[in-house]
Amino acid sequence: MTTIFAKLALCAAVAGALCSMVSASAKETATAHKPDPAAMEALAKMSAYMQTVKQFVLDVDSTTDQIMVDGKTAQLVQLSHTTKLTVNRPDHLKADISGGAPGSSRHAYFDGKHFTLYTEPGKYYATVPAPATIKELISDLGDKYGIELPLSDIFTLGANPDDMKRVLSAAYLGDETINGATCSHYAYHEKSVDWQLWVQKGDKPLPCKLNIVTLSDKERPQYTAIYRWNLNPEIGNGAFAFSAPENAREIKIVQVKDTQ
Repeated sequence: MTTIFAKLALCAAVAGALCSMVSASAKETATAHKPDPAAMEALAKMSAYMQTVKQFVLDVDSTTDQIMVDGKTAQLVQLSHTTKLTVNRPDHLKADISGGAPGSSRHAYFDGKHFTLYTEPGKYYATVPAPATIKELISDLGDKYGIELPLSDIFTLGANPDDMKRVLSAAYLGDETINGATCSHYAYHEKSVDWQLWVQKGDKPLPCKLNIVTLSDKERPQYTAIYRWNLNPEIGNGAFAFSAPENAREIKIVQVKDTQ
């Protein structure tokens, strides 16, 4: 997508045959109508490799568009967050999320038995019983409580063959440098979602960046995340255990669906 924007900018600056060549190239990229097998294979390889990464720390800078409605007008506003995800598969996870108002943060803990959410300011926390693995936790939180585990796309992207059947077109757009790594840039289109994925080249095909555009909203809000990976972290023994701070207040998570 960056390549296309750069070419369109060049067209505005020059004329003649060069501009025609650039326009044709951009049009060719933009009008792909079926999934490129290489783009689909890259997604499958990334997903398969991610299943082999058992322990990691992932730092993420993300932006999320939200729709602000004022009377009859609506506009997109962008919120920024930073997230640190610490994982020891299959049954330990911690997520620390900061952003929004100064001093605001959220924290998620999973120790293989319980899942806890803790927020600041206010020092509110809630703990619920949890299944034995991160994979099961993702489904459990969504089904019972309507909660999406922070950065759950890291564990699920490309992992379900049925999800890939929704991809109507897929294309390779070239290579780019992200955080010093060379990453292959792919674009995928579904009926209600456009998404782009940058995958690190080489024998460690880690996701470098993700962009998602929601087409079902006329404002087309976007989510963008840039990833920085540490595959050899030093994780303390108590990293995944929640200990309520002094004056913290326990609340309940309301179950939105009866699974019995």
